[in-house]
Amino acid sequence: MSNVLDIQLPPLAALTPQSALSYRLADRQGKPLAEGSASRAQLPAACKGAAWRLHLHGDDSLALAIALPPLTGKRLDAAVQCAVQGLVLGDASKLHVAHGARQADGRVAVAWLGRRELEGLQGWLQGERVKLGGLFPQPADGLPSVDLSAGLRGPSQRLAWAPVAAVWAGALLVWCLGLNVYAARVASEGEQLRQAMVTRVQQAFPQLPVVLNPLQQARQQVQAGQGGEGYARLLGAAVQSMPFLAGNVAALDYQDGALRITTASPVKAAEGWQAQLAEQGIHADIAENGWTLRSGPAPEATAQQELAHVD
Repeated sequence: MSNVLDIQLPPLAALTPQSALSYRLADRQGKPLAEGSASRAQLPAACKGAAWRLHLHGDDSLALAIALPPLTGKRLDAAVQCAVQGLVLGDASKLHVAHGARQADGRVAVAWLGRRELEGLQGWLQGERVKLGGLFPQPADGLPSVDLSAGLRGPSQRLAWAPVAAVWAGALLVWCLGLNVYAARVASEGEQLRQAMVTRVQQAFPQLPVVLNPLQQARQQVQAGQGGEGYARLLGAAVQSMPFLAGNVAALDYQDGALRITTASPVKAAEGWQAQLAEQGIHADIAENGWTLRSGPAPEATAQQELAHVD
């Protein structure tokens, strides 16, 4: 039974083959065997045969707990994709998304990482052969960690005999064709489910200018007593005037005529966005980890606040 090697990665932007990595070696029962610091090249010799479990730095990882209906399998996957698409306010296709099982309280642990960052980590993994045991972000509140390693491959190893390589190449081609057909079918079913959810929300709440997250937006419309014109107006203004939030929205909450936008990390705003909101009769207040948008003229004190950066 092989051992487990937990490795704490530095920020991926600073990760190099020479980076010092904190590691902890344990057996399958969790009994510690060794710990210390080593470079990428030194680890295989120091911890031979162990499965590598990579832990992302807090600057790179984002894990959330999202409440979802009682769904399983492909429908749960599609619901998670829809929720993420609404939260990132950007191109979700540029993200690798993973999620855990739905808990008894309805929460699902969801995590994602940019595909560009995954490609960089993939290049760092190449070299001496290792056994990849998982890629984990900072865990969501009270939920098991989500494994993002499906977006990675372990370092490849060239086969020594051409006939064996030919057999495996043929098998791989057949497997890839079957996988592509299956993936296309799953993607089609997920897209059909997403479109059906969007259509139903648009039919129920025609005042919404855009449907980014049908589950969340429908819930907020109901909570607002179906008087959702204010929510739709604020959400549409945020999408148009605050593009710098793309990929960094942790939560949206609409109560008492105010839209609260919570960010996952500090965000530097672009110039001119306040003026764009003011032209639409909307002002923004600084809130903890984000902004609160309201319709109407801004109070004099608020109008003088500098909202260009959230510390």
